[in-house]
Amino acid sequence: MTKKEIYEKADSVIGIGGMTGNERLSESGLMDLFESVKKKDKYLARTILEALKFDELSIGRIVGFSIDSLKYPNPWAFPNESSNKLKKESKAILEYSNLNEIVMGGPLRGICKLKLNETVVVVISENCGGPAIWTRNGQKAAVPIWDKAFLSGPFQRIGLVDLTNQTLTKYKKKFKVLDLRSFSGNYIKAFDSPTNRIKSVEFDYINEPIEEVIEMK
Repeated sequence: MTKKEIYEKADSVIGIGGMTGNERLSESGLMDLFESVKKKDKYLARTILEALKFDELSIGRIVGFSIDSLKYPNPWAFPNESSNKLKKESKAILEYSNLNEIVMGGPLRGICKLKLNETVVVVISENCGGPAIWTRNGQKAAVPIWDKAFLSGPFQRIGLVDLTNQTLTKYKKKFKVLDLRSFSGNYIKAFDSPTNRIKSVEFDYINEPIEEVIEMK
Protein backbone atom coordinates (compact mmCIF):
# COMPACT_ATOMS: atom_id res chain seq x y z
CA MET A 1 0.00 0.00 0.00
CA THR A 2 1.35 3.42 -0.94
CA LYS A 3 1.68 6.39 1.39
CA LYS A 4 -1.07 8.16 -0.55
CA GLU A 5 -3.44 5.22 -0.08
CA ILE A 6 -2.67 5.09 3.64
CA TYR A 7 -3.51 8.77 4.06
CA GLU A 8 -6.68 8.38 1.99
CA LYS A 9 -7.88 5.63 4.32
CA ALA A 10 -6.97 7.67 7.39
CA ASP A 11 -8.67 10.79 6.06
CA SER A 12 -11.89 8.85 5.47
CA VAL A 13 -12.35 8.27 9.22
CA ILE A 14 -14.91 10.65 10.74
CA GLY A 15 -14.37 11.88 14.30
CA ILE A 16 -10.84 10.51 14.55
CA GLY A 17 -9.89 12.96 17.31
CA GLY A 18 -12.21 11.31 19.81
CA MET A 19 -11.10 7.75 19.09
CA THR A 20 -8.64 5.47 20.83
CA GLY A 21 -5.63 4.20 18.93
CA ASN A 22 -7.18 0.80 18.26
CA GLU A 23 -10.39 2.43 17.07
CA ARG A 24 -8.45 4.58 14.60
CA LEU A 25 -6.64 1.56 13.20
CA SER A 26 -9.83 -0.49 13.02
CA GLU A 27 -12.09 2.18 11.49
CA SER A 28 -9.51 3.07 8.85
CA GLY A 29 -9.00 -0.55 7.83
CA LEU A 30 -5.28 -0.24 8.53
CA MET A 31 -5.11 -2.57 11.54
CA ASP A 32 -3.96 -5.68 9.64
CA LEU A 33 -1.34 -3.76 7.67
CA PHE A 34 -0.01 -2.11 10.81
CA GLU A 35 0.23 -5.40 12.70
CA SER A 36 2.13 -6.97 9.81
CA VAL A 37 4.73 -4.19 9.50
CA LYS A 38 5.23 -2.76 13.00
CA LYS A 39 8.28 -4.94 13.68
CA LYS A 40 9.80 -5.41 10.24
CA ASP A 41 9.15 -1.98 8.65
CA LYS A 42 9.16 0.73 11.29
CA TYR A 43 9.08 3.51 8.71
CA LEU A 44 5.80 2.24 7.24
CA ALA A 45 4.41 1.64 10.73
CA ARG A 46 5.25 5.24 11.63
CA THR A 47 3.60 6.48 8.43
CA ILE A 48 0.36 4.70 9.37
CA LEU A 49 0.32 6.18 12.87
CA GLU A 50 1.16 9.67 11.60
CA ALA A 51 -1.68 9.44 9.08
CA LEU A 52 -4.02 8.48 11.92
CA LYS A 53 -2.84 11.52 13.92
CA PHE A 54 -1.05 9.69 16.74
CA ASP A 55 1.19 12.09 18.68
CA GLU A 56 4.98 11.74 18.56
CA LEU A 57 5.37 10.28 22.04
CA SER A 58 2.73 7.63 21.34
CA ILE A 59 4.38 6.72 18.04
CA GLY A 60 7.73 6.29 19.78
CA ARG A 61 6.24 4.08 22.47
CA ILE A 62 4.44 1.91 19.92
CA VAL A 63 7.07 1.43 17.21
CA GLY A 64 10.08 1.83 19.49
CA PHE A 65 12.66 4.51 20.13
CA SER A 66 15.15 3.65 17.42
CA ILE A 67 16.89 5.71 14.76
CA ASP A 68 15.09 3.95 11.91
CA SER A 69 11.72 4.82 13.44
CA LEU A 70 12.39 8.55 13.78
CA LYS A 71 10.64 11.14 11.68
CA TYR A 72 12.88 12.94 9.16
CA PRO A 73 14.59 15.31 9.72
CA ASN A 74 16.12 14.25 13.03
CA PRO A 75 19.46 14.58 14.85
CA TRP A 76 20.91 11.64 12.89
CA ALA A 77 19.76 12.80 9.46
CA PHE A 78 18.96 16.35 8.42
CA PRO A 79 19.55 18.59 5.37
CA ASN A 80 22.72 20.64 4.94
CA GLU A 81 20.68 23.83 4.54
CA SER A 82 17.79 25.34 6.46
CA SER A 83 16.20 28.44 4.94
CA ASN A 84 13.81 30.98 6.47
CA LYS A 85 11.99 30.86 3.10
CA LEU A 86 11.96 34.63 2.67
CA LYS A 87 12.99 36.42 -0.51
CA LYS A 88 15.72 38.81 -1.61
CA GLU A 89 17.31 40.90 1.15
CA SER A 90 15.31 39.12 3.89
CA LYS A 91 16.52 35.66 2.91
CA ALA A 92 18.66 33.77 5.42
CA ILE A 93 20.09 30.27 5.27
CA LEU A 94 21.73 28.14 7.93
CA GLU A 95 24.39 26.04 6.21
CA TYR A 96 25.98 22.94 7.74
CA SER A 97 29.37 21.56 6.74
CA ASN A 98 31.87 18.96 7.99
CA LEU A 99 29.06 16.92 9.52
CA ASN A 100 30.13 13.80 11.39
CA GLU A 101 28.89 11.58 14.20
CA ILE A 102 29.70 12.91 17.64
CA VAL A 103 30.41 9.29 18.62
CA MET A 104 30.12 6.14 16.54
CA GLY A 105 26.44 5.71 15.68
CA GLY A 106 25.61 8.98 17.42
CA PRO A 107 23.83 12.12 16.21
CA LEU A 108 25.58 14.52 13.86
CA ARG A 109 27.53 17.66 14.59
CA GLY A 110 29.33 20.11 12.36
CA ILE A 111 29.99 23.72 11.46
CA CYS A 112 26.89 25.88 11.09
CA LYS A 113 27.06 29.22 9.30
CA LEU A 114 24.38 31.85 8.82
CA LYS A 115 24.30 33.20 5.28
CA LEU A 116 22.53 36.54 4.73
CA ASN A 117 21.73 38.13 1.37
CA GLU A 118 23.83 35.38 -0.21
CA THR A 119 26.98 37.31 0.75
CA VAL A 120 27.33 37.90 4.51
CA VAL A 121 28.42 34.78 6.39
CA VAL A 122 28.43 34.42 10.19
CA VAL A 123 29.68 31.30 11.99
CA ILE A 124 27.10 30.18 14.56
CA SER A 125 29.24 27.41 16.02
CA GLU A 126 31.66 24.73 14.92
CA ASN A 127 29.71 22.18 16.98
CA CYS A 128 26.09 22.47 15.90
CA GLY A 129 23.56 19.70 15.75
CA GLY A 130 20.33 19.64 13.82
CA PRO A 131 17.78 20.02 12.55
CA ALA A 132 17.41 23.78 12.94
CA ILE A 133 13.93 25.33 12.95
CA TRP A 134 12.62 28.81 12.02
CA THR A 135 9.76 30.94 13.27
CA ARG A 136 6.96 31.54 10.77
CA ASN A 137 8.11 35.11 10.09
CA GLY A 138 11.64 33.86 9.41
CA GLN A 139 13.29 36.21 11.91
CA LYS A 140 14.40 33.66 14.52
CA ALA A 141 15.94 30.21 14.32
CA ALA A 142 16.71 27.64 16.99
CA VAL A 143 19.80 25.46 16.67
CA PRO A 144 21.09 22.68 18.96
CA ILE A 145 24.69 23.46 19.97
CA TRP A 146 26.97 20.75 21.32
CA ASP A 147 29.11 21.35 24.38
CA LYS A 148 31.13 19.10 26.65
CA ALA A 149 31.54 18.83 30.40
CA PHE A 150 34.69 17.36 31.93
CA LEU A 151 32.92 14.58 33.83
CA SER A 152 29.53 14.15 32.18
CA GLY A 153 30.52 14.13 28.50
CA PRO A 154 28.76 15.85 25.56
CA PHE A 155 25.45 17.65 25.94
CA GLN A 156 23.44 20.23 24.02
CA ARG A 157 22.15 23.72 24.63
CA ILE A 158 19.66 25.67 22.56
CA GLY A 159 21.02 28.55 20.50
CA LEU A 160 18.58 31.21 19.30
CA VAL A 161 19.50 33.18 16.19
CA ASP A 162 17.72 36.55 16.09
CA LEU A 163 18.00 38.31 12.72
CA THR A 164 16.24 41.47 13.93
CA ASN A 165 18.67 42.07 16.80
CA GLN A 166 21.56 40.29 15.05
CA THR A 167 22.32 38.18 18.10
CA LEU A 168 22.94 34.57 19.03
CA THR A 169 21.58 33.68 22.47
CA LYS A 170 22.91 30.55 24.15
CA TYR A 171 20.82 29.24 27.03
CA LYS A 172 22.01 27.55 30.21
CA LYS A 173 19.71 24.54 30.23
CA LYS A 174 21.37 21.29 29.16
CA PHE A 175 19.87 18.51 27.05
CA LYS A 176 21.07 15.08 25.95
CA VAL A 177 20.02 15.05 22.28
CA LEU A 178 17.55 17.63 21.01
CA ASP A 179 15.10 16.96 18.22
CA LEU A 180 13.68 20.43 17.55
CA ARG A 181 10.23 20.49 15.99
CA SER A 182 8.56 23.91 15.93
CA PHE A 183 8.03 27.35 17.45
CA SER A 184 4.73 28.03 19.19
CA GLY A 185 4.48 31.56 20.52
CA ASN A 186 7.39 32.02 22.92
CA TYR A 187 7.98 28.28 23.14
CA ILE A 188 10.29 25.98 21.26
CA LYS A 189 8.72 22.54 21.01
CA ALA A 190 11.10 19.62 20.87
CA PHE A 191 11.96 16.15 22.11
CA ASP A 192 14.98 15.26 24.21
CA SER A 193 16.63 11.82 23.96
CA PRO A 194 14.40 10.67 21.06
CA THR A 195 15.81 7.12 21.10
CA ASN A 196 16.10 6.63 24.87
CA ARG A 197 13.48 7.66 27.43
CA ILE A 198 12.09 10.35 25.18
CA LYS A 199 10.91 13.54 26.86
CA SER A 200 8.66 16.24 25.48
CA VAL A 201 10.19 19.73 25.71
CA GLU A 202 8.46 23.12 25.77
CA PHE A 203 11.26 25.66 26.06
CA ASP A 204 10.29 29.25 26.93
CA TYR A 205 13.02 31.21 25.16
CA ILE A 206 11.82 34.50 26.68
CA ASN A 207 12.18 33.43 30.32
CA GLU A 208 14.78 30.65 30.32
CA PRO A 209 18.14 31.51 31.98
CA ILE A 210 20.74 32.70 29.47
CA GLU A 211 24.37 31.57 29.30
CA GLU A 212 25.53 34.32 26.93
CA VAL A 213 24.41 36.65 24.15
CA ILE A 214 26.74 37.08 21.19
CA GLU A 215 26.45 39.89 18.65
CA MET A 216 26.54 38.67 15.06
CA LYS A 217 27.44 42.04 13.50
